Amino acid sequence: MAAALLEASGLVKSYVEGDRRRRILDELDLTIPKTEITAILGESGSGKSTLLHILGGIDTADSGSVRIDGADLTRLSEEDRTLFRRRDLGIVFQFFNLLPTLTVGENVAIPLELAGVSPAAAAERSAHMLDRVGLGGRAASFPDRLSGGEQQRVAIARALVHDPAVVLADEPTGNLDHDTGETVLGLLEELTRDRGGNLVLVTHSPAAAAVADRVLVMRDGVLHHR
Repeated sequence: MAAALLEASGLVKSYVEGDRRRRILDELDLTIPKTEITAILGESGSGKSTLLHILGGIDTADSGSVRIDGADLTRLSEEDRTLFRRRDLGIVFQFFNLLPTLTVGENVAIPLELAGVSPAAAAERSAHMLDRVGLGGRAASFPDRLSGGEQQRVAIARALVHDPAVVLADEPTGNLDHDTGETVLGLLEELTRDRGGNLVLVTHSPAAAAVADRVLVMRDGVLHHR
């Protein structure tokens, strides 16, 4: 197996529901080698999005560790996790999470500008990524002028523009019709493989998981091979 890019060990996460504590992740382990597309398949409420948020440093586990590209996220402060996420991760959400007051080009350029790239260089790289996702002529448009599929393409361009170590995708086709979802998944797979990158995709759809090199199933708080 290739060298591991991401390693999660003994992850535990629980929530209080009424007078009970529900364990969502139960001593979960996960190792992902470099250049792999990994799908995590599970029903709604199975904990797969919780896992993705912990891997992305958006949320923290009750116990356990997460290492990505040599960095131990569990030992970082909240500020340092935010900086790591901006620099080393790309995240694609189900509901796009584009900023409505910024143009398409400006939305894609955000990760670069947060990393200190000059506005001119950020705009140039943003335009290149929009070309890659087939939206080269829409940089000056605002998100509300785009279809759902086009908005998700913008979100993919934003997630990849700073060449992150790992892209995390949380139900990226969950808000799209079947045909548009297939197009978006194909694009995400193509761009990941072209750059020799890593993609971790969480989904409830076996069809969406089919693009992956490996499919894991979330059940009872742990991951099982399909």
